[in-house]
Amino acid sequence: MAPFAIRVPSIDALLDPYSVEPLERRPLQEEVRERVLRAWIETREERPSHLSVELPASERRGGLDSPLRKAIRNDLAQTYEASKRLRVFTRGERREAWVAFGFLVVCLLASTLIDQVTANDALFTSISQGLVVLGWVAMWQPAQQVFHAVSRRLSRSRYRELSQVPVEIAWV
Repeated sequence: MAPFAIRVPSIDALLDPYSVEPLERRPLQEEVRERVLRAWIETREERPSHLSVELPASERRGGLDSPLRKAIRNDLAQTYEASKRLRVFTRGERREAWVAFGFLVVCLLASTLIDQVTANDALFTSISQGLVVLGWVAMWQPAQQVFHAVSRRLSRSRYRELSQVPVEIAWV
């Protein structure tokens, strides 16, 4: 059977340390969730019987195993539920995306105006191209969120499978 384990350097690296939720409902760090998904996809031929999460023995405290298992299971179940619909932005992120899009449009208009007014002068061409790059850089985060949301939607069945896999906490 293929190994299905992930080693995490600390509990804070496993769960969102900024979440105010009780331990059992804290979300996983995005990087951890992505690693678990990739590991699950890689074990497609031989599905493992459980997910083993290895944490440092120095962080072991009494009664942590059960809440951590519940937190991991809850996060994977919540991710599956969220993947049923294509929700890209929160309300605040939607506003930021519109601001970034508006900035891109302004940069493209300014670049076009500079190109039309100047006669291919090297300095003005550089400024024009710099504005184009600046506008697209502003759209980087919203575009990344779109790709992430689509990827999560496409991985919906894998998250359903993951939400049902038994979780084991190993202190190493």
